[in-house]
Amino acid sequence: MMDSTGSLDRRRIEKPMKIGELAHQAGVGVETVRYYQRRGLLAVPARGAGACRDYPPGAAETIRHIRRLRELDFSLDEIREMLRGGAEGCPDVQAAIQRRIQTTQRDLDGLRRRMAHLRTALAAVPCRENRQTCGLACLTACRQAPDREASACVPAVRGVRPTAAGSLQVPGESD
Repeated sequence: MMDSTGSLDRRRIEKPMKIGELAHQAGVGVETVRYYQRRGLLAVPARGAGACRDYPPGAAETIRHIRRLRELDFSLDEIREMLRGGAEGCPDVQAAIQRRIQTTQRDLDGLRRRMAHLRTALAAVPCRENRQTCGLACLTACRQAPDREASACVPAVRGVRPTAAGSLQVPGESD
C-alpha cells in the first residue's frame, strides 16, 4: 500500500501474516505453502496467539524464488540446498546452475534429434498406396542410437532410401 508520499508503506509489508495471506501474496495456494514446509523449503513458524502461525515478511519472496527456480527445472532437493546456503553457498549455487545448463543442453540436443527424425519421417510419407508405405512404418522403423545423425536413419520401407541431404527418396518421386 502506498503512503501519502507515494512510497510503499513498509509497516504493512513487514508485519507477520497468516498462511492465507502469505499464499495470496506469493501467488500460490495454501496447500503449496504447506507442501513447501513438508519438503523443508520453507520454515514452519511457531504458533502464535490463537494457535495460528505467523509467517515472517520474507516468506512470500522465498516462495516466489522457489517458483522461479522450479520454472528453470531445478528439483526441490536442489532448491532446498540453494536456500540453505548463505554467502558461502554461492559456489554451490553456481555449480547447480552449471549442472542445469548442461542438462538443458543435453535435452535440447535430444529434441533437435527428435525433430530431425520427425522431419525425415514426414518426408517419407507418400500415403498413396497403403499403410505399409505410410509414415507409421517410417516412424517405427526409423530407430537410431542417440549419437547418430538423422540422415543415418534408414527406414525399413521397401524402396525408400536416404538422400545426401538427409531426407528420404520415395520410389517414383524425382529428386
